[in-house]
Amino acid sequence: MDTRIREFEKIKIQKYVPELDLLNNPMLTAQEKEFLAELYEFMEKELDPELRKLEELNYLVEEPTQDKKKEIVIGIMKKLSNKGYYSTVLNIEDYDVGRITRNALIAYALCGGRWSEYSERYIAGNYSVEMGRLAGGTLYCNPVNYASNDAQKENFLTPVAKDGQIAASAMTEFNAGSDIFNMELSLLEKDDKIIAKGKKLFITNGMIADYMILYGRLNNGQLAAVIVDTENQKLKNFLSSRVRTYGMTDAFVSRLIFDRTEIPKENLLKGHGLDIMFHQLTEERLVISAEALGDTMKKLIYSHAYALQRKQFKHRLHQYQVIRFPISRKIRELNLLISAMIQYVRQLDEHPELVGSKLMAANTMGLKISTTELGFESAIHCFRTMGGRGFTRQYANEIGLFDPYCMVHGGGSNYVLEDSESRRFFKYKPPRRENEDYIPKIDY
Repeated sequence: MDTRIREFEKIKIQKYVPELDLLNNPMLTAQEKEFLAELYEFMEKELDPELRKLEELNYLVEEPTQDKKKEIVIGIMKKLSNKGYYSTVLNIEDYDVGRITRNALIAYALCGGRWSEYSERYIAGNYSVEMGRLAGGTLYCNPVNYASNDAQKENFLTPVAKDGQIAASAMTEFNAGSDIFNMELSLLEKDDKIIAKGKKLFITNGMIADYMILYGRLNNGQLAAVIVDTENQKLKNFLSSRVRTYGMTDAFVSRLIFDRTEIPKENLLKGHGLDIMFHQLTEERLVISAEALGDTMKKLIYSHAYALQRKQFKHRLHQYQVIRFPISRKIRELNLLISAMIQYVRQLDEHPELVGSKLMAANTMGLKISTTELGFESAIHCFRTMGGRGFTRQYANEIGLFDPYCMVHGGGSNYVLEDSESRRFFKYKPPRRENEDYIPKIDY
């Protein structure tokens, strides 16, 4: 059964909007624009047909689609890998553009897509596919590249970063969420084995991953990271299953169970798990910011096109201020945040030591929050502009209306930032007056 309503006319993106074209942005250098133009050309020729197939599968109900999606997604990651777009940790010398800058531009393009003047049509973007690339290409490859020895690199990094095998990062838990200090999964050292016991949740690629980096606690309570070879998802005492979310319908978000799963001790990464985990978080925040900005651009393109086409009460929607003004305001906000994101990624490429800077980490966290909230607000406005059509699957799928809902509070970001602000406030201690009863003040 196909859930589309045939009487609804398809949205025609027929007007080029220079303010929504990253290639038209004066912030980008000539080398960055050349890299992005090649990426868009690759998307149009290689990825667009596959992304359209994923969209078509989302219209079907009462018909199993998971295996078909799995095959398409794995094929897309292989194609990305062949062009060096899956992971950016290897072959750095092959590009004139910095590694982290490339990672962010790839994320922006894959989420947003682009209007093609050559084909005179919109080239699809897909937030779910980019989340799968982030999980395997960044959240797995970066910490493994940072903490692994030569043998581990050869066995666990090269197959993913170079050959495009699917990988995942298993951090988030049921009760702790992404609060790593309350992580409960245990990694018991026993002879030449690591025995993993615990559960993970919201792990992108979890049920299709060949390899994953698993975070947990050793016997002494220290956080650690170990590489898990899932043996094509047939590892003994390991179970993965799909978690259905409101958005990200093409992402294999998963629940993982490790029931005394045996892992070779040689797979244990050297160093403290907290250091390994945090080493890649600044770059992750910038890539997620780029994803949110690309998705915002996509929502604004559709809002703009629909407002020009749809007529209500003898007027086009764009003639109403309640529709037109938010679009204009969000385009300005989008370009401001793109400028900030580009500056940050360039700084990290030029000064890699900043990856350990607390100030840089705080600033990129703030950018991540601002961009994901802009994407969320743009999705809401797109939903409002479409009216009742926004409630139908054919538009929710095509535009990815619910995708930003999965990211706006991702990783507890808002709570972390707000808590850090509250800590600054409560650190102030007023002087004690004479003869005043002493009440101990808690230094937060």
